[in-house]
Parts: sequence; structure tokens; C-alpha cells
Amino acid sequence: FPLASTPFDMDMGPTEPQEGKPIYAGVSGGDSGTVELFNLTTGTRQQTNMDGPIGNPRFRKDAQITLVANYHSQALSVFDTASLGAICDLPVAMRPENLCFSGDFGQLFLSGAGMDGVAIVFLYNMLEVEQTVLAGRQPGVMACSPKPPYLLFVSSRGGPEISILSVDSRKEVALLHAGHRPKQMLVTPDSQYAFALSAETGDLAVIHIPSIRANRHMSTPWNNKSDATLFAMLPVGDDPVHAAVVPI
Repeated sequence: FPLASTPFDMDMGPTEPQEGKPIYAGVSGGDSGTVELFNLTTGTRQQTNMDGPIGNPRFRKDAQITLVANYHSQALSVFDTASLGAICDLPVAMRPENLCFSGDFGQLFLSGAGMDGVAIVFLYNMLEVEQTVLAGRQPGVMACSPKPPYLLFVSSRGGPEISILSVDSRKEVALLHAGHRPKQMLVTPDSQYAFALSAETGDLAVIHIPSIRANRHMSTPWNNKSDATLFAMLPVGDDPVHAAVVPI
């Protein structure tokens, strides 16, 4: 498919395709403000132009709504996927540079320049910014464990800190240092390990998630913040750009 502008990012949906349901690809045009939506089942395409620069496009798990990081309005713009018609803009307290779904895909976390916090958006029933919570210093890329206990790993854009938040309590439960300004966070499907990829240091930091719980007072879990420890720091070469977790 030829694109209307230089692509910034894309997403595919739904995350769990079903027979008879269309599969979509959404493309963000970045500074051009163009959003393009491709129905890969029928080959049809739709396009809308926003007033200013935009960031990542994301589909809700069922792909019925399309979410776009709106840099111009500092908001999360929500569209109906079938028609690409605008539903609403949800203002947030930061530039929505980083988007991360919760493990059950029911919530979306946003971080970026403008606030040392993470905005939490509810994606079902009522679309709303439920609250904004403090999350370390200059929050950057994030990852969420897909299985309980649901933890959100929030890297720092300005240093080596990784803040670990409980999704249930919305509180920071641990803090560790890993590399410097990670550009990507990952969690394994079994929620056993989290990874922080640092392009500046060329390292992949490995965090053993069960050991975080082991550091807690088991009678009152998640009530008091403690330091977490790294499982390993793996050199992966100069200027790594991307990492992925695959089954073997």
C-alpha cells in the first residue's frame, strides 16, 4: 500500500484475530498528522488528517477503537475503527510519547515529557483518564507483566532508574538501576523476567520478577517500597535498536 506521508509508527489489530473479523493496520504519519487505516481483509483504506504532529497509533484489543497519541493537543485521540470517525480527545498531563497496555489490555498507560508521572486510561465501559500517578523521574518507555501480579516497569528518560509500580495499588513498589535511559522495555509472557534495552550502553538488563515479590514482607505485600536487584546485565553490542521475546 502506498502511504500518504512518511510513516512514524504502525500497529496491527485485533490482538486476537477471529475468523470472519477484519484485521487492521493503522499507520501514523508523525509530523504530518495523517492517520491511515487499512482493512487487510478487504483491502480498503481510510485516512484522516489531524491538526498537528502525532505519535503512536494503537488498537484496543478488539480493534473496535483506534487510539492515537496526539502531540499537538497533548491528548489521546480516540476513533471508531470501522469509520475512522472521531469519538473524543482525552487530555493528559504529559506529551503522550510512550503507550503501554496493561496485561489484560483493559488499561492504557501513557508517559512522556511534561510530568514525572504516568496517565492511566480506562478503555472499556467509559473511556476516561482514570488518574495520573507519580512514577520516578522523567518516565520513558514502559512494559507491563501479562500475568499476576501485574507490575508496570517504567524507565527513565534521564537516567538509569526503573520504577516498578503495582497496577492494582497504583503505587511504586520497587526501584532499580539498569543501564542508562533504556529505549525499550520487555516482559516475558510468563511474567518471569523483564528486560531493559539500553542503546547508550549496549546492554540488556535482566530483572527476575519473582525476586521482587521475594523482597516484600509477605504478610503485607506491596505496602512498602524496596530496592529490586538485577538478575543479569548482558552486553549486546553497540547501539542496539530493538529486542523481541520469542518462544523456543
